Amino acid sequence: MDKVNFGIIGCGYQTKKNMAPAMQKCENTEIIGFYDLDSSKADELASIYKAKAYTKLDDLLADRTVDAVYIATPIATHFELCIKAAKAGKHILCEKSLAMNYEQVNNIITACRNYGVTVFEGFMYQFHDQHNFVREMINQGEIGDPILFQAWFGFPPFSEPNFRMNKDMGGGAILDAGAYVIHSARTFFGYEPVNINSIISYDKDLDIFGSALLDFGHNKIAQLSFGMNNSYKNCYSIWGTKGEITLLKAFSIPEYEIPICRIVNQGLVREYQLKPCNHFIKELEYFCKYHSELQEDELLNQAYAMGKIINTNHKVLK
Repeated sequence: MDKVNFGIIGCGYQTKKNMAPAMQKCENTEIIGFYDLDSSKADELASIYKAKAYTKLDDLLADRTVDAVYIATPIATHFELCIKAAKAGKHILCEKSLAMNYEQVNNIITACRNYGVTVFEGFMYQFHDQHNFVREMINQGEIGDPILFQAWFGFPPFSEPNFRMNKDMGGGAILDAGAYVIHSARTFFGYEPVNINSIISYDKDLDIFGSALLDFGHNKIAQLSFGMNNSYKNCYSIWGTKGEITLLKAFSIPEYEIPICRIVNQGLVREYQLKPCNHFIKELEYFCKYHSELQEDELLNQAYAMGKIINTNHKVLK
């Protein structure tokens, strides 16, 4: 497999802590350069990774040695950046959520199709090996027929200013933490919900906490909760006709941490310590292998489900 040469747009926490180190370790990727509105951030990472520091976005997009871009900027900026990258003929790996709404996602897909590039929404968690273990246990009948999928992802208030607390920048619990639990339910069941209801708590105009009930038909239901003002929780649990299986850290887990999977069956509790895994590297390997294929159905269905939660909720104003 040929290497994919990346230009990185956005040099904040996610790039610095997770994706740039993963690209350096991944055999299928090469970092060509960095761009950030704060040029000092791009300069710092370019020095560390012996890459270019672009002072203008257009220069990065015009660089013919760049095959793809990785976008790690506030969600409100994704639409414009994806459109520009598509027009420049660059494949796109964009952090979740891909855009602010269904219409923007649809327009991004149209642009990528027209310019012959692909776009992939970066839900890195799905590539962790622990999810394969969960599927294997279910396929072996450990919990019987899965009926209920429950997922929680939330964290305490931020101690410093953060774009997630700014609605105009794409902040809010739904597009951030909520995106993970919605994606995980859809991924687990393997098809789309037929009905969605939600209750969202607001702080002024910012969605700060919420829960959603997704009816997938076939007697399959997902109960999801997400937020930015509660104690940290990052797990999912699947309840079946014979037992229950839980991942204690389902969405965000460091590459060095040992994942724990708990199975409860007829009162018997078993805990499995699984192998650590760098899901960012796994995501990059997947992208490099399939970057010539447009994932449009997946992107549209995710955006549609999130839009339904936003537009069909019962609002609770704080």
